[in-house]
Amino acid sequence: MSYSTAKAAVILIFMLRLILACICGGAIGIERQQRIKVAGTRTHMVVALAAALMMIISKYGFMDVMDLSVSGASWDVSRVAAGIITGIGILGGGIIFIGRQGHVSGITTAVGIWATIGIGMALGAGMYAMGIGTTLIMLFIQWVLHKNLWIVKQPTRVQVCFRLPRGIEDYDKLMEKIESYKMTLYQIKWDKKGSLGPSMRCFAIVPARYGRNDIIRIFTTMDEVESFELI
Repeated sequence: MSYSTAKAAVILIFMLRLILACICGGAIGIERQQRIKVAGTRTHMVVALAAALMMIISKYGFMDVMDLSVSGASWDVSRVAAGIITGIGILGGGIIFIGRQGHVSGITTAVGIWATIGIGMALGAGMYAMGIGTTLIMLFIQWVLHKNLWIVKQPTRVQVCFRLPRGIEDYDKLMEKIESYKMTLYQIKWDKKGSLGPSMRCFAIVPARYGRNDIIRIFTTMDEVESFELI
């Protein structure tokens, strides 16, 4: 095999790694995009592609300038790889949002990108089984565990305003209803102003066993509820 033929074969192998990284990253990104997340298919594809490219550079990009026969010469192939991991801080910081009342969103997408970087690095290093296997595991986690399984469901926060015309008497009845659903109220703000009687604004923690439609049904059937918002 001639030198040019061998070089072309190596380039084809590198391109295969880059394409596989794009495919695996895109597969993870599709699930995020379907859930209308900040980072979707293209973002995950580019992240995996860049990670694979940098890993290839880390392993093979310095062969033409490094003469390992020189006494005292060293070649630390892990430096670029370590820099890739450090770079996730920039992406993660831009994806994770802290909303009202400390509500945090974007964590799953951020760690998904972190895993996508690892997949790209694995494919860039030629570890095909590890990269593709990790992609399948990630898809299982994101698709299957996003179903209505009790082990992954979280309680729902609802911002609600109760109207209590008879004051403490209505409050006692309201609390009986709240306790029957195993809900918890916090950050309660009582307001006596208004011609319709006192009002109480608060956040309600609804147990995970209640779905979105159940929660809407519960609060719309409560006479004391003036308005509510699912967070």
